[in-house]
Amino acid sequence: MKISTAPCNWNNGDIPDFRPYTPYAQMMDEMVEAGYTATEWGPGMPDDPAVVRDETAKRGLEMVGAFVRLGYRDRDKWDEADAAALAVAERVKAAGGSILVAAELGDERRDAEAGHVDEANGLSDEQWRNLADGLSHLADLLEPMGMRVVLHNHVGTYVETAAETRRFLDETDPAKVGWCLDVGHLKYGGGDAMDFLPTYGDRVEHVHLKDVDPEVLRKAKAEQWSFGDALRGIIFPELGDGLVDIKGVVSWLQEHDYNGWVVLEQDTTHRAPKDAARINREYVQSIL
Repeated sequence: MKISTAPCNWNNGDIPDFRPYTPYAQMMDEMVEAGYTATEWGPGMPDDPAVVRDETAKRGLEMVGAFVRLGYRDRDKWDEADAAALAVAERVKAAGGSILVAAELGDERRDAEAGHVDEANGLSDEQWRNLADGLSHLADLLEPMGMRVVLHNHVGTYVETAAETRRFLDETDPAKVGWCLDVGHLKYGGGDAMDFLPTYGDRVEHVHLKDVDPEVLRKAKAEQWSFGDALRGIIFPELGDGLVDIKGVVSWLQEHDYNGWVVLEQDTTHRAPKDAARINREYVQSIL
């Protein structure tokens, strides 16, 4: 497996007011100082892929992919989703990446219910078909570019809970749509990666590795926090300090010859972002 970092460790697009954004040059320098040789595209990076490619190359950083939220659940929104997806895919491809990490679009209600959703208010059967068909359609658009789409199970979206994540995996075509397993979001949404891997491990084509603070999660559920509230409360601690069986996940991936990217993410932290990123890398490498 290959280890990467991500700009969200420095600049979080979900709560941009959490701390002042770190300028991209400083952020990339700190990625290298924290021991990384690869990154996803993300908040705070320049819009021009040529600039991103030059800036990463001179620091020895490889570009992995980029995240985007897409609204394929409604058939009449496919053109809008295509435009958003292709804009990001073309930019990240030009910067050297090959993976489009897609999340279901979600909405304000789902964001407010993050971690304590009412599944009765989830997608209809028609919307599930639209989502699955839309992702396969996107895969066909990306294939000539040499890009691959992976769906990210994500709190605040309609692929959040264990049941919703299973339905996504069961409804989509494995030949076209991969799974970005985010172990932290899955735990936050009530699932567990170690329950999924024996059955769905072959669907994993990309991994976001983060942990979940049990006390923050308890408060988030009890007090009905939104996703933004939980991020401000530092729901994702340093790896190894929370509920997720990080060692178990990494060991399973190793034992099953996973050769994709493992992106070490911590959306918010009380520490300096560089220090948290270094701690997380050292923790994973101690397992490896």
